[in-house]
Amino acid sequence: MVLVVAFHLAPASLPGGYVGVDVFFVLSGFLITTILLRERARDGRVSLRRFWTHRARRLLPALALVVVAAVAAVALAGGIAALAGAPLAAGPWGDLLVGIGGQVAGAATFTSNWLLIASGQGYAAAATPHLLENLWSLAVEEQFYLLWPLAVLAVVAFGGTMRRAAWAAAVLALGSGAAMAALVPAGGDPTRVYMGTDTHAFGLMIGAALAFWWARPDSPALAAARRPRAISLGFVGAACLVGIAAFLPWDSAWTYRGGLVLASLATAAIIHMLVAVPALGEVLDARPLRWLGDRSYGIYLWHWPVLVIAVTALDGGRVRDASGLAIAITVVVTLVAAAASYRWIELPVRRVGFRRAARMAWRRRTVAAGGIAAALTAAVVLGMVHAPERTALETQLEEGERIAAQAAAVLPEPAPTPGAVPTPGARASSLLGTEEPALPARVPPPGARPAPVPELPSGRDVTLVGDSVALGAAPALAKALPGVSIDAEVGRQFADGVDRVERLADRGRLRDYVVVALGTNGAVPAGEVDRLLEAAGGRPVVMVTPFGDRTWMRDSQREVRAAVRDHTTVVLADWQSAVLRDPSVLGPDGIHPDAKGMDVFARVVADALTRASVVR
Repeated sequence: MVLVVAFHLAPASLPGGYVGVDVFFVLSGFLITTILLRERARDGRVSLRRFWTHRARRLLPALALVVVAAVAAVALAGGIAALAGAPLAAGPWGDLLVGIGGQVAGAATFTSNWLLIASGQGYAAAATPHLLENLWSLAVEEQFYLLWPLAVLAVVAFGGTMRRAAWAAAVLALGSGAAMAALVPAGGDPTRVYMGTDTHAFGLMIGAALAFWWARPDSPALAAARRPRAISLGFVGAACLVGIAAFLPWDSAWTYRGGLVLASLATAAIIHMLVAVPALGEVLDARPLRWLGDRSYGIYLWHWPVLVIAVTALDGGRVRDASGLAIAITVVVTLVAAAASYRWIELPVRRVGFRRAARMAWRRRTVAAGGIAAALTAAVVLGMVHAPERTALETQLEEGERIAAQAAAVLPEPAPTPGAVPTPGARASSLLGTEEPALPARVPPPGARPAPVPELPSGRDVTLVGDSVALGAAPALAKALPGVSIDAEVGRQFADGVDRVERLADRGRLRDYVVVALGTNGAVPAGEVDRLLEAAGGRPVVMVTPFGDRTWMRDSQREVRAAVRDHTTVVLADWQSAVLRDPSVLGPDGIHPDAKGMDVFARVVADALTRASVVR
C-alpha cells in the first residue's frame, strides 16, 4: 500500500512503486488459498457461501462509501463552479465526470479493469485521470475471489495432492506471465496486458502455489531443515523488490517481459521466509505497521480519488505534477477518511453483518445519518445525469480534426516543385503574424549574393504532419499560419508519420516547408529520420521536440536534436524547452497543450519556420 501511494503521489521519485499491487496479488493468492485449505482441514468442507459473505463484508462497505463520497464531491464542486458562471461541461470538474456512469457500474460489478480496457484509454495516458481508476486492481481481486474457491474445491474433490496443486498453480502463473510478455505491444500502450485478469494473474497464482506447498504434510519439517536457505532467498527477494520499485518504470518493456513476474517471485520469497521464520514476522508486526495494515484497504481506496480531486482544485488536474500542498492534503484526508471508515463502517459490518450494522447505525444517528446519506446519493445521481459526454481535450481534438479537414477541403493544394527551396521574403514576421522590424543585414562583399532575411512563410506553403499534440493545437496553428495543411492523427507513431510524408510527396501534395510533430506515442526508430529527409526531397524540415512523462521520450528528444545537428535542412521547434519553462501550458494529462499551450505551441512552430525560411 505504501509503495502504491508513494508512486501515485510522486511517480518521478519512485518510478516502480506500482509493484505494490503485485506484492498484494501474491499475498492475496497465498492468504485466500491458505484460508480455504485450513477450513477444509478443520471442518472437512469449504463453505462457499461463508467465504463469499466474508469477502463481501470485508470489501463492500468501504468501497461503497468511497464511490459515493468521491462522485458526490466532484458533482458538488462542479455545481458550485456552475453557480459561479463556469459551464460544467467546459471545466475540470466536468472532465472528471465524463464516463462516470461506467466507472460506477464497474465498481459495482467488479469489472473496472475490463471496462477501462474496453474504453481504449491508456492507464497512464488518459486525457483526464479517472476518478475511480485505482479500482481496476480490486476488480482483478474480486474476479479471483469468485473463481478460485471453485478451483480449490475441484482439487480437493478429485483427491489431488498439494504437490500437484502447487505445480498446477505454477503452470497457470507461467502461462499468464508468458501471455503478458507475448501480447505487450512493442513501444505501445501496455494497458491491456497490465489490467487484464488473464495476463496479470501470475502473482495470484504464485501466491496460491506457495500456499499449496505449505499445505503439504512434510512442509514444516522441510522448511525447518532449510531455514537458512529461506532466509537467504527472502533477503534476496527483498533486495530485488527494492530495486524494481526504485528503477523500473511502468511503461518499460522489461516491466512486462519478466519484471512483474520477478517482483512476484521476490514477494513469494519474502512470504516464504516469514512463514518459515515466524520471529521475523513478529518483528514486522509493530504497532504503527499493524495500524496501517488494518486500514491499508481503505487507504488504497481513498488516496487516488482524494489526490485527483486535490490536484483538480489546486494544480489544474495534473496528477503527475502534484504540488506539495495537494500531496499534503491527500495524505491527511486519506488517513482520516480511512480511519473513520474502518472504525464506524467496516468493523461493525465485519462483526455483525450488513443488516445488524445498519440497524445499529440507524438507532444511534437517525436524522444526521439519513440526511447525509440522502444528500450524497442525490449529488451522485445529479452528477451522473449531468455528466458531459466528452472531456475538454476530446472536444479540443475534435475541433482540431474539423479545422484540418476544413483546410484540406477548402484550400487548394499548391503544386510544389520537388526538392525546391522557397525564396525568403524581405521582412521578418512575429510568431503569430504581427510584423516586427526587419533584422539588420550585413553588407555583402562586391559580387556576393545578399544574405536572405528570415520571414514567416505563408501557411499555404507549409505541410504539418503530427500526432494528437499537433491536432490539439490545430486552432492556434490555423490562426498563426492561415492555409496550413495539418495532417495529424491521435496515437500516430513516428514511422507512420514518415509513411504519410512519403505518400504526400509521391502525390505531389507535399508543400515547400515540412513540419514534423511526432514522437509522443513511441520512440523514434533508427533510420526513420533519414527516411523522412529523403521523402522531404531537400525541403526545409521543422522537427518539434516531443514532451511527456514516458520512458522513450528522452531518446526521442535526443534523436530530434541529433537530426537538427547533423542536417542543414532541419530546424528545431523546441516545444520541450517551452514546456519546461512553463509546465502550466499542458493539460491534466501532462502531454497535450491546454488553451494557453496551443498558442505557445503555435509560436514555437512559427519561430522555427521563420528560421527555416533561410535554409539552403
